[in-house]
Amino acid sequence: MKKILIVEDQRDILNLLKKVLETVDRKVFLAECGEDALKIARETIPDVILLDIMFPGGIDGYDVARILKKDPLTANCAIIVMTAMVQEQDKTVAFEAGVDDFIGKPFNLEDLKNRIEKLI
Repeated sequence: MKKILIVEDQRDILNLLKKVLETVDRKVFLAECGEDALKIARETIPDVILLDIMFPGGIDGYDVARILKKDPLTANCAIIVMTAMVQEQDKTVAFEAGVDDFIGKPFNLEDLKNRIEKLI
């Protein structure tokens, strides 16, 4: 069973993505902040992490990506950043943090599902 961790502080987006992505052969885990994302990622070792950049707490999405990519336990987890921050410098910082893909909000669900499939 493939595992997907969704890190998003907007509950409506979180619930929509869970509904769309959770299937018979996929387990979806949810986190609403960076601290929870780190804990859940280390406990579940997801195949793909959908990661927002801005959420409450002291750790943003860039920090989450950096920490997970440096941790041998989670270094191989694919990370897709989903954010409204779509300036070129935002993309640069995301890729420097180690993410595998970057998608701007609002996003197309079919495009997101295709990107996930490529990484799984």
